[in-house]
Amino acid sequence: MTGVGLTFAVVPSASADDPVITPCADRTICVSDHGSTTIPGSAGGTSGGGGGSGGSTCTWQGHEVPCWIDNRGAFSAGCYYIESVPQPLATETVWGTHTSQEGKIYDKSCILDDGFVPNGQVFLAQPVAARPPRPAREVARDALETIKVGEPVLRAAPATDAVVGSPVWLWVEPDRNVIGPLSSPPLREDPGGPEVVATVTLKQVVWTVDDGTGAHPFQEFICKDSGAVFSKNGTPTCSHLFTQSSARMKDKAYTLSVRFDWWVTARTTGNTPIDMTGISWSTPGTTVLSVPVNEVQVLN
Repeated sequence: MTGVGLTFAVVPSASADDPVITPCADRTICVSDHGSTTIPGSAGGTSGGGGGSGGSTCTWQGHEVPCWIDNRGAFSAGCYYIESVPQPLATETVWGTHTSQEGKIYDKSCILDDGFVPNGQVFLAQPVAARPPRPAREVARDALETIKVGEPVLRAAPATDAVVGSPVWLWVEPDRNVIGPLSSPPLREDPGGPEVVATVTLKQVVWTVDDGTGAHPFQEFICKDSGAVFSKNGTPTCSHLFTQSSARMKDKAYTLSVRFDWWVTARTTGNTPIDMTGISWSTPGTTVLSVPVNEVQVLN
């Protein structure tokens, strides 16, 4: 089975002699064959596989398999069942003698030695099992995508008479909607699942300068914050030293742009932290800053 690393015998297509599938009290599927009843899938373990969602695994022919796979549904007796979307018309033969008031039609796919084989559609009065709640970390990643960062306003000093060899003071206007921290609205993707808030805090600002030379005309440098706003007696926390004049550049000025790199954290609304290790997030700005840089003029 793809993604699980198992080898299985081919599961034959459904026929009139196949076992009768019936719902069980614990909402798994029991297989009733000539009066005997077994529960083929038993939950256990702590990690799903093969694209599964949630943390439980089931067993099949002595191997662990995911109890749920997002695009195939819930597992039972070597097959997965997921609600058909859209549901067939009431006049279609797949309903047999049943109606939509009695249950639903499910797409069935069974484990094959190198993946899955579709086994058509079946009627079930109840689902095999409910879709497991998504892990809080996955919900937090979706919450992260809802955070909107404002467009930065870039500043430089001196803005019009910078000179070669003298640092140019750089900063981003200190707008909370731009430089953060920023948090998502609470997000809950599963009924009864955790409500999650993701937060981004500025890690660094990556400035890009178009200096128009060589095989790599764009040069990057990093500032650890958004930069201190210019003041006559202040000290810059972000600056850049130009080594050539901008006379050869378009409009006789260097063009600068920024990208923000963020630290990512998340918590449930009950204030339980969520492990976001390994998740990084960056947002590019679309505005640019033009800085003309002149050669030092020596007077005799």
